[in-house]
Amino acid sequence: MTTDESTESSESTDSKRRYLRRGLIGTAVALLASAGVSIWGWIHIPEDARIPTHWNGSGTADGFSGKTGALVELPLVMLAVSALFAALPFLIPRQEMAARARFMTAVWMGLLLLFLGGHGAIIINATGGEIPVVRVAFAGVGILYLLLGNYLPKIRGGSATGTGGRQAAQDLQITPRAQRMAGRMFAGLGLIMLAFGFVLPVPALTAILLVGTVATGLTVTFYSWWSLDPRQS
Repeated sequence: MTTDESTESSESTDSKRRYLRRGLIGTAVALLASAGVSIWGWIHIPEDARIPTHWNGSGTADGFSGKTGALVELPLVMLAVSALFAALPFLIPRQEMAARARFMTAVWMGLLLLFLGGHGAIIINATGGEIPVVRVAFAGVGILYLLLGNYLPKIRGGSATGTGGRQAAQDLQITPRAQRMAGRMFAGLGLIMLAFGFVLPVPALTAILLVGTVATGLTVTFYSWWSLDPRQS
């Protein structure tokens, strides 16, 4: 192993450790907070309560859980999401991990905050509150998309893709442009969700979110393909 390869391997290992440390600390904090909310709910929610835990695209509750189910459902989802993100460094190449660690950490923490906020809103409503859970969820998705928009352009491209030679040079030229475009589109969609999440009708917000997300993915994919210079392949 050359000196450069040894240094790269060391940096990848350090990046993996930092990613796991930050993610697991964030998970512990989020789960403790959700446990506190659940304990408070256990004390205040009637035993025979039927609690809305799922809503359709129009914002109407179409799924209900009992007291125990509502108290543990989203914390279990948070635990499963964290297990998935904690496993990613062992499933993807070290170079890919090093390039995307900050982005993956932001998504991990963003999802935990989204689920924690939803859990708190559901439990507060079960004790007599009137929090608009669906609109809170749209605002939470807006914050998550702003995080995506901020961190996507910072992912290192090319050198971390595992390709070499001309293909690596090509990736270095195309990937950052596509990432910047995706970042701007996700950030814009996130701002729309935050600005109008408590104003527009829920069906309109659902349509904007779905269409905007799909359009972002298709636009960035097409842009990357259109930017491809066949003379460099």
